[in-house]
Amino acid sequence: MTQNILAIDDEPDLLRLLERIIREKTPYQISVTGNSLEVPILLEKNEFDIIITDLKMPGMDGLDILKYVRDNKRFEQVIIITAFGSLETAMEALSKGVFDYITKPFKKEQIIFTVDRAMRYQNNARESQKFSEIFKMPLDDAVEAFKTEYYKRKSV
Repeated sequence: MTQNILAIDDEPDLLRLLERIIREKTPYQISVTGNSLEVPILLEKNEFDIIITDLKMPGMDGLDILKYVRDNKRFEQVIIITAFGSLETAMEALSKGVFDYITKPFKKEQIIFTVDRAMRYQNNARESQKFSEIFKMPLDDAVEAFKTEYYKRKSV
């Protein structure tokens, strides 16, 4: 399964840098937008695993995007990147459920590490959800579903 990232920033140079880092250094797919007001439309049409967003942008800022994701019970994990990092904004973002908060300037290794960690988290969340659904099934159906999962994993 392809894992997808949406990156949002009103600075075209930073957006190109993020896109290049993700494409060259990770196995993930990335979509980018410089217009934060496009985010609800992009999220309606696509599923992403991670959203990387700038904190301060015209239109929707990073906290607005985080709120949109949480209010709509979306699956994406949100990573906020900002040049305006402060303890107050970091604490606010963390209290609202941001996956991570990165200040600019950042090293590409920091982005790669954070994205990989978020993807592992997403994979674990999917696994947990899958097995939770199996446990809700009647026993005979659950046994068959588990066998299917078991054989799928054995063949990999």
